[in-house]
Amino acid sequence: MGLSGRILLGLLLGVAAGLFFGELAAGLKIFGDIFVRLLQITVLPYIVVSLISGFARMDMQQAKRLALRGTLVLLAIWGLALVMIFTVSLAFPSLEAASFFSSMQGTVTEQTDLLELYLPANIFYSLSNNLVPAVVLFSILVGVALIAVEEKETLVDILDGLNQALTRINGAVVQLTPYGIFAIAAAAAGTMTIDELGRVQVYLMTYISLALLITFWIFPGLVATVSGIPFRQVLATFRDPLVTAFATGNQFVVLPQIAERCKALLAQRRVDSQEAESAIDIIVPVSFNFPSLGKLLVLLFVLFAAWFTDTPLNGGDRVSLAFEGFFSLFGSINIAVPYLLNALRIPADMFQLFLVTGIVVGRFGAMLAALHIIVVSVLGTLALGGLVRVRSGDVLRYLAVSGLCLVALVVGLRLYFSHFVPAAPPRDEVLAEIELMQERVSARIRVDVPEASVTQLAGTRLDHVLYSGILQVGYRPNNLPCSFLTPDGELVGFDVEMAHVLAEDLGVDLEFVPFEFGGLERMLASGQIDMAMSCIAALPDRFAIASFSQPYIDLHLSFVVLDHERELYADVEALRAEPELTIALVSSHYFAPRIHKLLPNAQVVYLEAAEDFFSGDNQGADALLLSAEEGAAYAYRYPRYTVARARDGGIRYPAAYAVPKGDTEMQAFVSNWVDLKRKDGTVDELHTYWMLGGVSQQRGPRWSIIRDVLGWID
Repeated sequence: MGLSGRILLGLLLGVAAGLFFGELAAGLKIFGDIFVRLLQITVLPYIVVSLISGFARMDMQQAKRLALRGTLVLLAIWGLALVMIFTVSLAFPSLEAASFFSSMQGTVTEQTDLLELYLPANIFYSLSNNLVPAVVLFSILVGVALIAVEEKETLVDILDGLNQALTRINGAVVQLTPYGIFAIAAAAAGTMTIDELGRVQVYLMTYISLALLITFWIFPGLVATVSGIPFRQVLATFRDPLVTAFATGNQFVVLPQIAERCKALLAQRRVDSQEAESAIDIIVPVSFNFPSLGKLLVLLFVLFAAWFTDTPLNGGDRVSLAFEGFFSLFGSINIAVPYLLNALRIPADMFQLFLVTGIVVGRFGAMLAALHIIVVSVLGTLALGGLVRVRSGDVLRYLAVSGLCLVALVVGLRLYFSHFVPAAPPRDEVLAEIELMQERVSARIRVDVPEASVTQLAGTRLDHVLYSGILQVGYRPNNLPCSFLTPDGELVGFDVEMAHVLAEDLGVDLEFVPFEFGGLERMLASGQIDMAMSCIAALPDRFAIASFSQPYIDLHLSFVVLDHERELYADVEALRAEPELTIALVSSHYFAPRIHKLLPNAQVVYLEAAEDFFSGDNQGADALLLSAEEGAAYAYRYPRYTVARARDGGIRYPAAYAVPKGDTEMQAFVSNWVDLKRKDGTVDELHTYWMLGGVSQQRGPRWSIIRDVLGWID
């Protein structure tokens, strides 16, 4: 069995193993990671060696002509490819992710240093940090410089020897591909849900449909339009190398065949001079070192990964993807894809999905890469000889037909996806299914405020709790993700869970009582509640109404704004230039002077609850100043809004638990308890579950044959 057959067998066996063992196969992911790293061992050295030797073989005249004319052809093809990729991505169906909210939506990542990325001040640093564009630029500069060096044959021979050695190493690793693909496919099939599998088809169908359109019209039609050769003859000439590249999954093996077919195609145009043949012999191997259309379509996967994970991409992100993606793809896609995912803040685990889907789309990618080399070689040779025929009527006809085909493809895919891609459940359904990690004690949930005590409580508040056997905890009903009522009337959230832990440690029952900040001092003093637990920021002005424990978490200050204003509110300098701004604060006046100092033109209004900002009672506020943790949750409930944090990381402030003012024993007790829970990992565990999206990952075991059919395990 050939390598391609063994790879396909490894994929099928991996999928079968994943379906049989289910989540037990997740441990195989480590072997997939090892295989990926082995594939990347020779990539950067190969880029350096192949680019330098490729340019060094050319003479200066050839280099100039290639630079002036061949580059224009390349840019035109790349531009056409990018237009098609970003257009066809419009076929992805509208998707409102139904996974639970995560404060990571507001996380600020480090900005890319473009000078460091593209200018190799220290090539060894660029190599060690996988800065692919800088490595490519260095290699091109050295290769071009070698063109003018007279006694370079020895160096070129050495580079060729290194190239062969690297190719042998890579070839040995490639032999492990069936095993690596087995591990990756088994881990993916064992952990991927049915909904996720349904959404993967969005990428596969879009990629394959676009690849077929390019193969059977876009590229053959382009060559026919500018060369005058009939379309059918162009397509017939391409057929053999394209089928071979598709069958082997490798465009490199068909380079000699490509050169032969290009010469044959040009001969039909009566371009069979020695200069044309020499041009083909140069362009075919050199163009192999540049990003082909097969590689550029990787950008479609990055766009899909952003859609799949509900990662928002604005216009600037898409421009950055086109620009950085182009340079990154000079190297291996196994380096470019993780780099691009990281640059756009898309979860890195999507790379494993890329490798699995690559088994299917890789053959189409190899076919497109071969087609790209053919088109560049033919059009480049015609351009070098001044034989490109650009007639406005023919070009407009070609563009019109291509545009109509692309629009039809997008519309057809959208219709297909609307019927066959599983929709996410409504947000209310997801919220209804959210549960506490563990309901530790009996709890009563009040939706109204009890009568105030008419007698003075005996002893301290802690004595009263232990004597009565009930801990009365104040909560805010709509304070996502700290305390909130689900559509089914269940009270859940980070601080609700913490209250259960505290009651369990005290050996008492729980009673939850709603409160608002305006009545907090009275309720604590009267005994209507013993303490308040609802992500309360321990700000100076609030110490006038209550005493506070030591902080248990740090909250991250952010703005909650409409989606399209995210970039504006992340840039303080741009905000200062805004003539009219109204910022809403909840309860506390602490941040008002800082807002006036930072944004002199801004007006500040005060809301009783964060919910007022979204329900229409926002007093004309343009933005709500809130913690990123709470803001991300509200943005989940109200999809038109998003979290915007300052690009420099922003401000953090402490959250603590409120106890009756002046009750030092209760304050000391709760502070000591908080310290215990931080040290034993309880706070971190609940923070991950409630504020970092862990709720969405807490589901029952995925269906598997070994569990659900054979019943061998529970």
